[in-house]
Amino acid sequence: MSVVQEERAGPRVPFQGRVQLELVSRQTPLEGNPLNLSEGGLCLRLEQALDLHAAVTLRLSGPPPLKPFRCAARVAWVVQRLDLRSAPPFLYDVGVEFVDPSPRLRQFVTGRVAGVRPLLPTPHSVATRQKRTTQDALKAVLIHGRCYIPTVEREPATADPWHLVVAVDGTPCFSQRYASERQALAAWTQFRRRPPKPREARVGR
Repeated sequence: MSVVQEERAGPRVPFQGRVQLELVSRQTPLEGNPLNLSEGGLCLRLEQALDLHAAVTLRLSGPPPLKPFRCAARVAWVVQRLDLRSAPPFLYDVGVEFVDPSPRLRQFVTGRVAGVRPLLPTPHSVATRQKRTTQDALKAVLIHGRCYIPTVEREPATADPWHLVVAVDGTPCFSQRYASERQALAAWTQFRRRPPKPREARVGR
């Protein structure tokens, strides 16, 4: 399975509608749960991993009077969400990029994105932003063909409460505790730049 995160350009807005993907390998369309929409494509959640760069056909529909759209697309990135479901069927966040969208689809998307206005920061929005920053820092990465998935959990009963665990292809290969979340995230950054070789892989106490 390929797990790759590409840069997402432009603002994204929620999309309340229905999305189906037509694939050459499937006779029936694959249903997806749309998360957000941008001028370049959309993000949706599936119970099936898709191949990176795979060609798909999108069928987008929403509440009336919105008429259904049909558009060629390609899979830009795939992230397995083990933080949402730890047992099969697993969930995957999939970024799909539009390919030669019709003028009507471009007009619809541009109108949605243009309606976005920045909000004044509130304590809740600041906390949400910090949570998203942590989530962004802990995204899975593909290194030399192997999938590395980090998790950080707080264990208050220990002297160093922040526990970093890194799994490679589903098997824990690194475990260490830190005094702060910032230290744990910094350790993951360092690990990501130089992952241990198989003989160096270790799981701490």
